[in-house]
Amino acid sequence: MSTRRRSIAAGLFLAGFLASFLAAFASPEGTRNDGRRPVKLSGTTEVLGTSVPPGSYDLRWIREPGTETVKLQVMRGRRVLATGKGTWTSAEQPYPHEALVYISKGGASELSGIRFRNSTDWIRVDSVKTGAVATHEGNAPAGGSR
Repeated sequence: MSTRRRSIAAGLFLAGFLASFLAAFASPEGTRNDGRRPVKLSGTTEVLGTSVPPGSYDLRWIREPGTETVKLQVMRGRRVLATGKGTWTSAEQPYPHEALVYISKGGASELSGIRFRNSTDWIRVDSVKTGAVATHEGNAPAGGSR
C-alpha cells in the first residue's frame, strides 16, 4: 500500500473513531442534567414565581454538580424573564412522555415539574403554592405547554 493510501486510511479511521466518541457524549441520556425545552404559553402562566405572558420561550435547566439542586431559567432569546430552583427527583415508575407538569389553582396555572420520556428522573420546580396537579401533553390548555 502506498504512503498516500495509508495516510488516507489512517485519516478515515481517525475520523470514524472521533465521530463515535463524540456521538457518545451527544446522546440524549447524557444531556438531561443540563437541558432546554421550548415552551409555548397560550395564556399568562406563573413560572418560577413570575407571571409570564403568552408567547414562545425556552425553559433551561442546569444541575449543580454534586447536588440534587437544579437552576431553572425562562428565556426569550438572550433575555432571562424568570429564574428559580428545582430538585432532581426520581419516581417509582418511568414516565412515558416528555412533559411539563402544571399545578392549577383558581383557573391559573403554575409550572411544577419537568418529566423526561421513559425515565424515572424528573425535576420538581420549587414553589410555595399548592393546588390540583394537571399534566399537559400534546395541545396545552390556556397557560400550558408541552
